[in-house]
Amino acid sequence: MAAVPVEMRRCPRCGHLTRADRMVKGYGRDCAAQLGLIGRSVDTGHRGPDLLDLLPEEPADACDGWDRPADRA
Repeated sequence: MAAVPVEMRRCPRCGHLTRADRMVKGYGRDCAAQLGLIGRSVDTGHRGPDLLDLLPEEPADACDGWDRPADRA
């Protein structure tokens, strides 16, 4: 089975040849990320709250770092 050739285009920002099917809004993937056209993080499929969502629920008696027994003078 022969591979189908993929069209290559130049990124208008950096000039590198990029596969046309991998371009984002006409830019190569690296340039698109630098221009903010795509996110840089990978979606892991996490569902539910993250640590920042749980901050307001921290109990008053939780260890904040200053009250550790090893840190007492």
